[in-house]
Amino acid sequence: MMTFHISTMQGCRLIPCLSSSLRHFSISSALAVKSPTEIPKKPNTPWVNFYVKNLPTFKKSYPDLPTTEVMRKVSHEWAKVPEQDKSKLKTLFQKEKETYAAKMAKVPEELIENVKAVKKTKKIERQNTQEKKELKDLLASLNKPKRPLSAYLLFCQDIRPRLTADGLVGTEIVRKMAVEWKQANTRNKELFEKKNEELVSKYVKELERWSKKMHEEGRNEEIVMAQSKVAKMRKTADEGKNAEIAKAPSKDTKTPIKVVKMRKSV
Repeated sequence: MMTFHISTMQGCRLIPCLSSSLRHFSISSALAVKSPTEIPKKPNTPWVNFYVKNLPTFKKSYPDLPTTEVMRKVSHEWAKVPEQDKSKLKTLFQKEKETYAAKMAKVPEELIENVKAVKKTKKIERQNTQEKKELKDLLASLNKPKRPLSAYLLFCQDIRPRLTADGLVGTEIVRKMAVEWKQANTRNKELFEKKNEELVSKYVKELERWSKKMHEEGRNEEIVMAQSKVAKMRKTADEGKNAEIAKAPSKDTKTPIKVVKMRKSV
């Protein structure tokens, strides 16, 4: 039998523990006021708190159900909570909202705008990463030929086993590979450059065959659409970064000198 983190009055069917739930909902009100250099955390609604606290219990009881189905079960249990209990939780939530509003009133507008800008940038970055992943997965599922390694990476691939056997790890291997490539004679480098040229030639031919196959199977539109999404997100990310750079004060900016014209003496 599952135990829910919500209260019940006498005679109610749900598991008792209202005092614990009330403490959970009102805890933010008891915390010390944050410094105005920080953005206060917006309080969760009673339903959100109920969901967050009880989700682990439901997942444990229904391990094979998808999250959407588990969420429906949590929502169903929330509907069973007596209105009297919900009313108390809503009252506490309203007090938390008032405390939150009072704290936000003390936060400088500039700080709020900066935080919003950071959140927006992070959101764009997440979307950009997701779009790239979807494009990569799509091309992989369509067996697009992979671009061959450069001459330097082929060289690194060749000497890595020896360096690993010597006991080098992580950045030590990376540094050692760079040093050995720099010190390698021209003849040795030419061997890897020639191998790269051969692989590139093979890759170009395979890519042509693959492109022709995609055209014949009618997959080009799907690929172009995915590529357009990535390009659009990249452009949005770049515009956001440029906007932040433009807002930032320049270190080289100097206060302009006011030139005062002198009247000629008569």
